[in-house]
Amino acid sequence: MAKLGSCPWTGYHWRMDKLLLTAFALGLASLDFTGTLLALGALGAGAKNRALLAFGLVCILGTAAFGITLSLVIGPRISGIDWSRFLPHNPTEDLIAALVEVLLGLGLVAWGLVRTLSPSTTPPKPAVPRSLGFSSLAAVGILFALAAILDPPFLSLVVIAGRSEHVWSVAAAHSTWVLVSHAPLILLLVLALVIDHEIVVARFQSVWSRVRPIVVRLVTVTVLLAGTLLVLDAAWYFITGDLILPT
Repeated sequence: MAKLGSCPWTGYHWRMDKLLLTAFALGLASLDFTGTLLALGALGAGAKNRALLAFGLVCILGTAAFGITLSLVIGPRISGIDWSRFLPHNPTEDLIAALVEVLLGLGLVAWGLVRTLSPSTTPPKPAVPRSLGFSSLAAVGILFALAAILDPPFLSLVVIAGRSEHVWSVAAAHSTWVLVSHAPLILLLVLALVIDHEIVVARFQSVWSRVRPIVVRLVTVTVLLAGTLLVLDAAWYFITGDLILPT
């Protein structure tokens, strides 16, 4: 009778679960109300639902597509590099993954420390344009999606998901990250479609003023935990020869 761990399908599901949990944690570390505040500013300035939806959907779908593309492009390139030229011993995929995790983990910890010292620090994002039509807000959405490249947790997921063997696993990981990190914007879009604009703006501004300090601390703590987890996972590999996170 085969052992549970010897079943390729079971092993794949286990790796997939770890990948999605990692994407969820990194999405929480990237939780940002900037897009929501931009949408609120557009609503307050008289933007129509059509233009607001263009901004929101381009932000959400564009960020997911951008991340998937980067993972699919970067992942094969990383795996195809002849690391033996840089490492003293014959490397394995797990050793490469551990070294990458050290770099990513230290980067996230550094970003968390920066946020601790300056809580208001966030990656630069585009501002709401003066013209609030469909095209202008869609253009801002594109810039907002591309600005994810400046977000350390997003970059970490690009590399981690890029190690997956299946395209749909990469898509699932980035979709999970987007749903978590863009949750406030998604909620705002839903409310804007079913409730009067002025009520939505007033309620969100009131709630945001109360929860902002909590959200800032939560994101900072999550960034530090995610970075620490990556470093510990790499350390665990160097001690035991096994990785906990998906490879």
